[in-house]
Amino acid sequence: MNKNANQWNFRLPSYFGVGLLALLLLSAPFSVAAQQSTPTPPPSSAVTTQQLEDLTAVIKDETARKQLLSRIQALIAASKNTEQKPPIESAGARLIADLAENVRETSRQLVSAAEALKNLPDLFAAIANELTNSEIRQRWIDLVIKIALVLLAGGLLERLVRRVLRRPRQALEERDADTNWVRLPLLAGRTGLDIVPIIAFAAAAYAGASMVKPNPQIHIVSLTLINAYLMVSFIMAMVRMLLAPAVGSLRILPLSDVTANYLFIWTRRLAGFSIFGFFFAEAALLLGLPAGGHTALMRFLGLSITCLAVVFFLQNRESVAIWIRGEEKSLRAGLLRDRFADIWHVLAVIYTVAIFGVWVLGVSGGFEYLARATALTIVILIASRLVTTGMDRLVTRGFTISHDIRDRFPTLEKRANRYVPVMRLLMRWAVGLATILALLETWGVNAFGWLGTPLGMQIMENTFSVIAVVILALVFWEAVNSGVELYLTKTDTEGNVVERSARIRTLLPLLRKVVFTILAVMVSLIVLSEIGIEIGPLLAGAGVVGLAVGFGAQTLVKDVITGLFILVEDTIAVGDYVDVGGHEGTVESLSIRTIRLRDPAGSVHTVPFSDVGTVLNYTKDYSHVVLDIGIAYRENVDEVMKVIEDLGHEMSEDPSLASDIMAPLEVQGLQSLDDSAVVIRARIRVKPGTQWGLKREFNRRMKNRFDELGIEIPFPQRAITFGEDKKGNAVAGRVVVENQTKHTRSPTKPTSKRKVQTVQGKGDASDGIAGDDGE
Repeated sequence: MNKNANQWNFRLPSYFGVGLLALLLLSAPFSVAAQQSTPTPPPSSAVTTQQLEDLTAVIKDETARKQLLSRIQALIAASKNTEQKPPIESAGARLIADLAENVRETSRQLVSAAEALKNLPDLFAAIANELTNSEIRQRWIDLVIKIALVLLAGGLLERLVRRVLRRPRQALEERDADTNWVRLPLLAGRTGLDIVPIIAFAAAAYAGASMVKPNPQIHIVSLTLINAYLMVSFIMAMVRMLLAPAVGSLRILPLSDVTANYLFIWTRRLAGFSIFGFFFAEAALLLGLPAGGHTALMRFLGLSITCLAVVFFLQNRESVAIWIRGEEKSLRAGLLRDRFADIWHVLAVIYTVAIFGVWVLGVSGGFEYLARATALTIVILIASRLVTTGMDRLVTRGFTISHDIRDRFPTLEKRANRYVPVMRLLMRWAVGLATILALLETWGVNAFGWLGTPLGMQIMENTFSVIAVVILALVFWEAVNSGVELYLTKTDTEGNVVERSARIRTLLPLLRKVVFTILAVMVSLIVLSEIGIEIGPLLAGAGVVGLAVGFGAQTLVKDVITGLFILVEDTIAVGDYVDVGGHEGTVESLSIRTIRLRDPAGSVHTVPFSDVGTVLNYTKDYSHVVLDIGIAYRENVDEVMKVIEDLGHEMSEDPSLASDIMAPLEVQGLQSLDDSAVVIRARIRVKPGTQWGLKREFNRRMKNRFDELGIEIPFPQRAITFGEDKKGNAVAGRVVVENQTKHTRSPTKPTSKRKVQTVQGKGDASDGIAGDDGE
């Protein structure tokens, strides 16, 4: 026991002894200075006996008394007339007055401290004299030993209780906890086990403080230190329950282990520094530190805590900024919230420094004002968040389309909810603006009162006018847009889309673009006019610019005029296959200036209307499949015509092809007698755009039918001879036929060396070479 007592006597009393010694050194100079600077009372003024006798005579004489009363009343009336009413002080004036008074008080204290410091040699000599005094030294030693014994008793009992409760505490920490409902009882039990040693420390320390028979000064100092330790211990027990830094399985907050331990360390720093610092200053005051020294010590403590808070904010500015921004990247509601995330640490530092300044300067009602404004700010922000969330859910539920309707009309949801994101964004901006105004009003800025000024009313009127114009323009645009879409996508009673003409499908989207452009220009001019910008000079400038552009952009004007006539005359429509300006393809879109084509290879051609000289439209109203069929001269032409007619009849009766054929096949007759073939022409009227597919189908069927009937389709052939002898017989020759790597040699001995090579090309039917005089 003696060994343990000596050990604790080295740890605790040395720590507190150093603190008490510092208190003594701090309090001694101020005590001596206070004794040296004790003011003497000012001399009091005396009234003579003759003055009292004269006053008594006046009071006894009735006439003299009335004269005195009339003079006094006259002086009172004159004083009332000349008295000025005190000016009504505003909050700013009171704040400045309070600041000036506190600055004067602080200056006076600094001057007093400076005067005390002038006598430092004498003060140190006095302190050394007191320390050499055996009675005073023994009194301080008894003070330190008794306080150390009190804290040692509490510390030993606390350590013993913690050792006894270690196993039950570990058992609670090792329990599996999947949900918060399981974690909460375990945390409550573990926190109870953490509080028991603290209670044991309190019991032992308070009992020890009573048993050592201290004087009142030692008793109060002991209780001060015990209370400081108990407060810090209870706070850290509650923080340990909330953060669970050592046991992540019991943590109820969504924090990582690193973050939980980081917050626990900073809470211990701030709580220990502030509480121990406060009680240290109070103990110093009890030990004789003058009021000026106590005030300076408390202000130094406040400054230190403020610096710690500023360091904490700056260390966490990035992580908190990421949390403020959130994970929503769609509507950057974002814009205001991002700006707040960038400057939140600046606002926190300003707020902390403001609290410190109010406390140091002693501003009258400053803490009440800050507390009220802070509480209202928190309430406003929470209400703003709730309102925004409620509006989002209301909009989501109100504009949700059921699954049945969505399945029946796949494009309805996109059309019906086209402006929902914009409306949600505007609602968020409105709530954000109201929140900012409310916060400004909370912190003393007359934001709502400013709206009542002529400038504020003018801005509100212009804002409502702009909103009304934009809403009316959107309503008109939606009416035009919906009308065009409904007309183009109208269905019949069977649910089939009504086929509109190509001209309508081209002009209506173009009309929609024109209406949108006109609306955009008109709304822009009205908005500029409402916000105070003169549009007259803009229109005049636009006229001058238009005149200059008209001279400098003649090609553009030509494009527009040519395109307008082409569209009005219905020469080209979207979906037509045309040949314009040397480019051929399907028309994908038409603007007021250009035509956009996509050729069969997939390439896109944008052709200005000024380059369109001649338009070749392959899909206007109807098309023809023109068939020029070549047969050998030895074939019977009438029989072949009959076969062609039968093929056309078969295609007309085919269900997959009949819908595209507008008239049956027509054999027009013998078209021409070419060098190697007899050409028969036939024609089929089909729907526009189907002629190429039907022609390929007819060629396929004709080839198969001609092969079945043995009808020859001629193709180019070449006969090679090597000359004749005098009797008319062909001369024997050496012929080598090369086909890739295979060579064939004639067994006949050649009389002349000639090499003939045949290469199979596109469209060749064979690689054979006819010798002798055959074909």
